[in-house]
Amino acid sequence: MKRLNILVQDSSDNIKGKIVDNHIILDIVGDEVHYWSPQLNFRIEEDEENEKHSVMLGLIGPRPEVWTLFMFIYFSIGIVGFFISSYGFVQLFLGDYSNLILVLPLTILIMLTAYRVGKHGEKLAEDQTEMLKQFIRDAIVFEKK
Repeated sequence: MKRLNILVQDSSDNIKGKIVDNHIILDIVGDEVHYWSPQLNFRIEEDEENEKHSVMLGLIGPRPEVWTLFMFIYFSIGIVGFFISSYGFVQLFLGDYSNLILVLPLTILIMLTAYRVGKHGEKLAEDQTEMLKQFIRDAIVFEKK
């Protein structure tokens, strides 16, 4: 942990980090930052089975504002699509045709588009994701048995 603390403080111009207790957040900073830049969140805990070892658990993903935007899109489109298409299906079951049934495939199309946009952003962040992974690899020292 001490080595990681030093690395976070002395990190390159591209990576900056925050350490709170055993939780660490690494961000990409500088000229290379874009909307899809990833963030690495992880924590280090003592291994319950072996006190000489630590366990590292983490997640590399988009920054919180990107997560929030996509969850808002999925939730909003899903709820609106569900209720409007449900109304259309009720009309259909009552014997009246309603164009509102067409909202269901439109909802699915918008959600798939949002998914594809997210995957495209993931590809744009590949190099920075690898940079964060390499930073962690450099910070961790494994003992040979």
